[in-house]
Amino acid sequence: MLNYRFASLAIFISSSLFSPLTLADEYRESDDVVISASLVETKRVESGSSITVLDEQYIKENQARSVAELLQDIPGVTVSRTGSIGARTSVSIRGAKSNQTLVIIDGVEVNDPTNINGGFNFNTLMASNIERIEVLKGAQSALWGSDAMGGVINITTKKGTSGFNPSLSIEGGSNQYHQESFNINGANKRSHYSFSGSNLQTDGISAQTETMGGNEDDAYKNQTLSIKGGHTFNDIFSLDGIVRYNNSKNDYDNGNNASTNSGYLLNTKQNLGKINAHLNLLDQKLKNTLSISHSQYYSKGSGRKSWDNYEYDGKKTKALLQSNYYFTPHSAYTQRLSFAGEYERDNYQSYGMSKPQKMNATGLVLEYSADWDKSVFFGLSARQDFNNHFENTQTYHGDISAWVNEGTRLHSSLGSGVKNPTFGQLSGLDGNISSGNSNLKPEKNTTWDMGVEYNFASRDAYVDITYFNARYQDMIDYSMPKSMYINIKNATSQGIELTGHLNLSDKLRINSAYTYNKTIDKDSNAPIIRHPKHTANINANYHYTDKLSANIGLRYIGKRLDIGDVELSSYSLLNLAVNYQINTHISVQGRIENALDKDYVELVGYDTEPLTAYLGFTLK
Repeated sequence: MLNYRFASLAIFISSSLFSPLTLADEYRESDDVVISASLVETKRVESGSSITVLDEQYIKENQARSVAELLQDIPGVTVSRTGSIGARTSVSIRGAKSNQTLVIIDGVEVNDPTNINGGFNFNTLMASNIERIEVLKGAQSALWGSDAMGGVINITTKKGTSGFNPSLSIEGGSNQYHQESFNINGANKRSHYSFSGSNLQTDGISAQTETMGGNEDDAYKNQTLSIKGGHTFNDIFSLDGIVRYNNSKNDYDNGNNASTNSGYLLNTKQNLGKINAHLNLLDQKLKNTLSISHSQYYSKGSGRKSWDNYEYDGKKTKALLQSNYYFTPHSAYTQRLSFAGEYERDNYQSYGMSKPQKMNATGLVLEYSADWDKSVFFGLSARQDFNNHFENTQTYHGDISAWVNEGTRLHSSLGSGVKNPTFGQLSGLDGNISSGNSNLKPEKNTTWDMGVEYNFASRDAYVDITYFNARYQDMIDYSMPKSMYINIKNATSQGIELTGHLNLSDKLRINSAYTYNKTIDKDSNAPIIRHPKHTANINANYHYTDKLSANIGLRYIGKRLDIGDVELSSYSLLNLAVNYQINTHISVQGRIENALDKDYVELVGYDTEPLTAYLGFTLK
């Protein structure tokens, strides 16, 4: 099956390569810039890494409530939810575990130290103020350190634009859902600012299925505030920063335990801030940045059982000094050398522990990049990490992007990754030595991918096919016989991603993706749970007039294994969205999710939403 699909896709790509269409010169000057692929901002086509970008237009057209819903459209990304919106949500890339993906919001790493596996819980992140989402696939520890062995999800909130721009959005819908959000932003030649907030509430559905005793709705509340701004004093010095607050509460069911179908409440809070100082010297050839960030996480659970009551507090402080030197550009060859040094201090406190847990880490990064006549781009990075709990580690990453003709780009990357054990895995979230293991080793992996992208000159359009391969060592998992976390697993993941971005006319835009992902747990010789072998989606947006547009999204999730070797059936979902611009100040939006009212299962024991409808408006 893999050979057949690969051959079919290869024939399609090959036929495109020999078509008479050529690439427009301006495509290489595309402003599709990505932040996560390098120590400096880099154009997507100048990086050999596999990157998917969802821009503000795409986010607006889809009208998604949460970032997790948007991520489901990205090839190679798997999203798992224990219920409807607000339920615990995990995201993984190309067969990696969810805690092996680094999540960044406005430059701040937000993986949660109060989570026993250290992953970010996407149920807290709504889409109302999101401007851009980047997904960088493959091991990225050489640039981003621990947590990035599977990839990086970089999320950017809205930035101030020229003038004074206030906006207000109100939306309501099924299950007593309502969301209110606002944004006030502005900018001039030297300064920019953005102030935003949102409030979301819903009665939800019962996360547990009826067979597990689910008979009551699980409500959810989410409040977010964010302040973002910056000022350029002159050509040499500038400052920018971000402050963000989130508070969420949700009723929670345990899908595998019928006795916990009510009375369980989870409250999480997240505060984060970051300030960046930029100093440009030597006529802009030497650019320096000093960044200091701090994030705090609070999680409190309450329920009918004693083990359902807990309180965790986690903190992460990070300082980064980075220097980028741009060599004098020649007519056909330019180079950059970057150095970064960072210090990170993590703290974790459980109110059942006698004293807080601490972990310190220092990382040194060196990155070199070069390009030849804007046709061949090369990047190489290496990192040395020093950690007070584990052995020092070294990681690397290399990538190349090359235009072989005016329309065809080849890209490839190779990297290694590392993921340090978390506080919970080392000592148990409550300091319970029966679940913790102080002898755990970091998880490690190596990944590589290679692909070909063809760009059409007559349209803003491209198609891409990429093969990827990953090998994991010393994977950490919980051992029931030993009642602790141990290093037991080795695993592999490989597959193919096919992506298409097509503007068929001035009115019609189509985005599509297909992923084949074969995963193997080497210990059991079975597929890794919760990773479907086949996924696909297509999104079509059509502008009937300058005021009226419609979006159709179709998503397919193939069969996959879940806990207990249960095979879950495949399913397809249809989502519809409409936007009507009444005038320059008022627009009306409406959408239907699961429009065919499909009954499907994401995870064993947990229910999913039936057909739901939403209607709202935006004032600007």
